[in-house]
Amino acid sequence: MKEIVVLSGKGGVGKSSLTAALGHLLAEGGRRITLADTDVDAPNLHIVLGAEFDSSSGVTASNKAVIDYDRCSRCLKCAEVCKFASIIGGEEPVVISYSCEGCGACAIVCPTGAITVQPVENGRINLVRHGSIRVVAGELGIGESSSGRLVDFVKKRARQEAALSGCSLLLTDGPPGIGCPVIASLKGSDYAVLVTEPTPSAFSDLQRAAEVLRGFKVPAGVVINRADMHQKSKETLLAWMAEAGLPLLAEIPYDPQLPQALAQGCLGVVIYPDAPSSLAIRQLSETVAAMLDDGH
Repeated sequence: MKEIVVLSGKGGVGKSSLTAALGHLLAEGGRRITLADTDVDAPNLHIVLGAEFDSSSGVTASNKAVIDYDRCSRCLKCAEVCKFASIIGGEEPVVISYSCEGCGACAIVCPTGAITVQPVENGRINLVRHGSIRVVAGELGIGESSSGRLVDFVKKRARQEAALSGCSLLLTDGPPGIGCPVIASLKGSDYAVLVTEPTPSAFSDLQRAAEVLRGFKVPAGVVINRADMHQKSKETLLAWMAEAGLPLLAEIPYDPQLPQALAQGCLGVVIYPDAPSSLAIRQLSETVAAMLDDGH
């Protein structure tokens, strides 16, 4: 089974919309695929797809300090040592779970052994379905931490679902940025699709994302979304790509029909198949399919 991750660096450049459309078209072409949504802070792949909810399960991927007040001496040494201000002192210490990192410093200094660091549920894994496509989506709880570990759980579950279904491709919608969740999402990937647009901020973030991929030795290609926004910026982007050795996979023009389709809870490639953006995305799906057939 091959694994492709779709990343962007900058948020809001169309990564999830492109992943959903690409997955739909590859499945339409007869390829058995599983989708993974690893943007656990704000998962939306199921919304873009208009997918049907199947099941959900809690995930324990974080640790928090817990105080046993029967053993607590109220010395407040725990509040003094906490570097995250997660323990408030007063008549007795109180743990603020949202900011607790589970480092365990409070448990070490507690003279009565009243504090333990315990695993807690910090997110969920949701299984949804879009036609023949199984979607595994992670969802971090509000104010919770350890998003990278949750992404690891999502990828593991997605691989299990793909194996059970006999899929030949796991297509991952990665999170924006270049932090821990991104690194977790690209682990084990055979190829990365970098989505960008011809703007200074998107270009800067693309360069950072490409540097991360080079560090992990993951080959990549670039899709320029809204490619006709600014010609000079696009030329600068293309020149850098040539210098960096990143191939251009597709240029997708700005198309008002695409957001209209999303507002209706539908994919543009489905309800507007002849729209300029749909034609470009379909060509991209054919390019990706050819790469998979060639063993890349």
